[in-house]
Order: sequence, then structure tokens, then C-alpha cells
Amino acid sequence: MKRNAGSPRRVLIVCTANICRSPTAETVLRHRLDGAAVEVESAGLAALPGTPIDPRTEAVLAAHGLSAAGHVARRATPAQIAAADLVLAMEQRHLSALRALVPSARARSFLLGRWQGNADIPDPYGRAQDAYEEAYRMIEAAVEDWRARL
Repeated sequence: MKRNAGSPRRVLIVCTANICRSPTAETVLRHRLDGAAVEVESAGLAALPGTPIDPRTEAVLAAHGLSAAGHVARRATPAQIAAADLVLAMEQRHLSALRALVPSARARSFLLGRWQGNADIPDPYGRAQDAYEEAYRMIEAAVEDWRARL
């Protein structure tokens, strides 16, 4: 993929706990950007650092030929948010929290589902397996729309 002038070099994807949605989006985006000079990472606003990826999330990724098995949760920090060229959040409440934490990030913070009508991507944690699969489908579509714009 060719980078456009002014394209982000660092993308941060944020959710709540950094064990389901944001590591999924990180894994899918990194895979789609294969070979591009873009650093992709994820973090959670309320993450318990060191928590492994949710097993149901990993199962859905594996079903699509991907893996985040080595992922451990990280808590989003103001420095990490400030260093990112593009910050993508799963829900409007995450976006609001990010912008409150680092006001200077407002112009480069968006919903991952921006190109799907600013759709929130619901948290599948603790729900049935089909919720994880639906979250994956929504994330995959959103990532593809972002990839086309990076």
C-alpha cells in the first residue's frame, strides 16, 4: 500500500479493557496494512495491564486466519494518545474520554465506525459467541474503510 502525503505514521485504537475490540482492530488493521510504514497499537481506557486477550476474541481471529495470542492489555496513557497521529475509538463514550484526557487529540480522534455512520462497535465481552463474531464483522468493515483512507 502506498502512503499518501500526510498519512498517519502512528495509529492508536482504543476500547475499554483492551482484550476484545481494540486488539481485534489492531490485528486486522496491521494485517491489512502489511508492508506500510504505519505503527498500529491498541490500549484500553480501563484496562488491567497484562490481561491476555479474551479467548473468544482469539477464536474469532483464528477463524479468520489471524492471531493476537501474545497480546496483553495496556492502559491508554496521555503520552500514548498525544503521540498518535490517528486515534480510533470503539464508542462515542471512549471518544469523549480520550478528548477530555488529551484535548489536543480532538482533531485526530474518531470513531472506528466513522465511515459506517459514526457507528459504535458494541462490546462483546461476556456475551454469546455470535456477539464476538458480529463485533469482528463490524471491525473488519470499519478497518477496511479506514485502510482505504490511510
